[in-house]
Amino acid sequence: MVGLLTLSDLGWNEYYSSQLKSEDDKRLQPARVITIHKGACEVSNGRGVCLAKMTGRLRYNAKSKADFPTVGDWVLVKDFSVGEFGRIERVLNRKSILQRKSVGRATRKQLIAANIDRVFIIQGLDTTINLNRIERYLVMVHEGNIEPIIILTKSDLLKSEECDELLSQVKGHFKSTKIMLLSNKTNKGLIDVISLFESGITCCVIGMSGVGKTTLINKVLGEDRFITMPVRASDGKGMHTTTWRELITLQNGGHVIDTPGLRELGSLDVEKGIEEAFDDIQIIAVNCKFKDCSHIDTEGCAVIDAVKEGRLSKARYENYIKLVSEAAQFSKDLIENKDLDRQLARFHRTLKNKE
Repeated sequence: MVGLLTLSDLGWNEYYSSQLKSEDDKRLQPARVITIHKGACEVSNGRGVCLAKMTGRLRYNAKSKADFPTVGDWVLVKDFSVGEFGRIERVLNRKSILQRKSVGRATRKQLIAANIDRVFIIQGLDTTINLNRIERYLVMVHEGNIEPIIILTKSDLLKSEECDELLSQVKGHFKSTKIMLLSNKTNKGLIDVISLFESGITCCVIGMSGVGKTTLINKVLGEDRFITMPVRASDGKGMHTTTWRELITLQNGGHVIDTPGLRELGSLDVEKGIEEAFDDIQIIAVNCKFKDCSHIDTEGCAVIDAVKEGRLSKARYENYIKLVSEAAQFSKDLIENKDLDRQLARFHRTLKNKE
């Protein structure tokens, strides 16, 4: 078990302390969000943990739920050790954010975790590797300004030469991303993976249910803290074991956040993330005839020529175009929703003036 910690142990640094401008801010308790419950958060200042709720003012001033606290956030709390609940007065600016489109909604962002340094994207080798899904994860991670690492688990299910072939295939597809093989059963590759959960940084583990996320975290912790369940034999899909997100401090001073299986990723306004996840296409696109080339049926497009000549995978190109189109649609819907929000605000002001 990890003993008493300081704010610095939890990740507090100059980036966050510099945001405490006023005397009122300095009288509040900085704390990091450990878990989110319905209506309240568990927050820690290193020496203790308390339940805290957002103030009405903070909730009212939030432009969307993306402004609400999420796991990994740094917040300023009043009455940290007084009464049943502390009061979250402010959420400090984030260094990084991991988010996705809310399930079933075209233009709503769902926060996964904040202030993360490194994300492990887990893909099991017990099923066909879905390169398109990995690309979506990479776009999401790059857009959040976070370092991605791909971990291919369950390598014990394949022969050594089959693992090497798949590893080569994935590395060829994601040339600029670190990729590792791991068996949670035989522990092959485990030492190398655990070494990446470094002291002083916050890691997050994401992937579909059943790929071995929770098993990996239990091994990093050195104890079976979380329940693991087998993959369903009927369809090979994983059963959800993690139902909430939690920030856990490791013995070496690192931090890790486990996440529920992400079945749906959706798409956001992720121009930066797409550029970094598809950096090979960006390099090719430099030679396009037009600077604003859409890379779709455009004469003189270097990207299309690369696909025709076999220098760029057609499947990778098509997924790139699909993600760019989804991001463009998200931006369009977001603008339309903001216009609608402004119209509703004017309508409510009109009603208020008539009262």
